[in-house]
Amino acid sequence: MGASVLFIHGITQIGGAERELLLILENLRRDGYGAVVVCPDKGPLGEELERLGIEIRYVPLPAWRKVLAYPRRARGIRRLRDVITEVRPALIHVNDIWWVPQSLRANLGLGVPILAHVRQEIEPLKVRRYRLNQVDGVLPVSRHVQQSLEAGGVNRERLWTIYSGLDMTRVPQKEGDHPRGRRFGVPDDVPLIGTVANLFPRKGYEVILKALPKILACFPMMQYIIIGQGDSGYERTLRSLVHAMGLEKTVRFVGYQEEVYSCLAAMDIYVHPALMEGFGIAMLEAMAMEKPVVASRVGGIPEVVQDGVTGLLVPPGDPETLAAAILHLLEDPHTRHMMGMAGRERLEAHFTLEQTMKTLQAVYAGLLSNQNGFGDGKREG
Repeated sequence: MGASVLFIHGITQIGGAERELLLILENLRRDGYGAVVVCPDKGPLGEELERLGIEIRYVPLPAWRKVLAYPRRARGIRRLRDVITEVRPALIHVNDIWWVPQSLRANLGLGVPILAHVRQEIEPLKVRRYRLNQVDGVLPVSRHVQQSLEAGGVNRERLWTIYSGLDMTRVPQKEGDHPRGRRFGVPDDVPLIGTVANLFPRKGYEVILKALPKILACFPMMQYIIIGQGDSGYERTLRSLVHAMGLEKTVRFVGYQEEVYSCLAAMDIYVHPALMEGFGIAMLEAMAMEKPVVASRVGGIPEVVQDGVTGLLVPPGDPETLAAAILHLLEDPHTRHMMGMAGRERLEAHFTLEQTMKTLQAVYAGLLSNQNGFGDGKREG
């Protein structure tokens, strides 16, 4: 067994970041790395890790900056420090910014190099707030995110942009394998659009909900599916909005779906109305199924979706323009088809798991080259 990596991830639901984490873990194991994952409780992610045989340590990871979490923060840090000393990893890989401060504090004096993945848009002010300028390496998921990190004070020499990638061996090759009638009960002649994203306000679900009446005026039978789970309060807000707008027969909340490709294959158009987005793995999955993407022009999305080639980009938070873009594609099957094919080609050229793992392991090797075993006892937190 090669070097051991301790992954820290504080969300137990499964979305794009979690699906990528699972892929990374499987591939690292094949390449001889040891891996242990820290997460706050079991949940869907823990269940999947157990199924894969990945070692898990359950540690409370309360939010760093929420006042109500302060009383629990010290206990979480102590427990995380215990895990670090027990596991003795060669490297700590924090899977998003929210748990970087806790990891630095727990690692104080232990000297284990820390690598932080940054998966969402981030304002320069937050860079120091979450102490990203103090870790040994930072992995922004797009050039846009990298620019924000540099503006916030992270040394360029500690930055490696690493695009997310799909395992192409797991992508179904034929849309016909997943008829929508069997999957969702929607006839083939009824337009179907959808979004795959955790239910968080930054995903902008209310924007597409407000765009639906304009689309329904032209396609009254159209269906919209929401695939994901997350913030229960936000989900209640969305359901209330659906009820207030009289969209109960149009909008369907289907929760987390393990077989996301079959869901995407059933759609005519994939819609990603995010208000903030570092990258957007679900868009890659839609491109893999040869679906055109209508998305917000925010964060790293323009690095994924080529406007007018693989999909259409619209201003964030603009229901009118979003509706117009969706209508344009619903009315033009040929363009949908051509964009879908172009998206698949772009995916295969730029966003495969093989490319992601090659970059990640090069970063690991660079950080570990100066290490001789478990830390050096000199790391500041």
